[in-house]
Amino acid sequence: MSADYRVAVELTADDLLAINNALNEVCHGPAALAEWEFQTRIGVDRSTAKATLDRIGSELEKVG
Repeated sequence: MSADYRVAVELTADDLLAINNALNEVCHGPAALAEWEFQTRIGVDRSTAKATLDRIGSELEKVG
């Protein structure tokens, strides 16, 4: 998929929290995926997932 492709999706604060927590677990948790298998299993590299996690975290801060 092209990195330039964008889609707008309406999510609740709970939706964002669930996605945030899941990304945090696969990126940083005790059972975080090994670097060699990360992209195969998640579909993006770890740096892209972390950038997404950062953007979601910023949005969660706005909703309190």
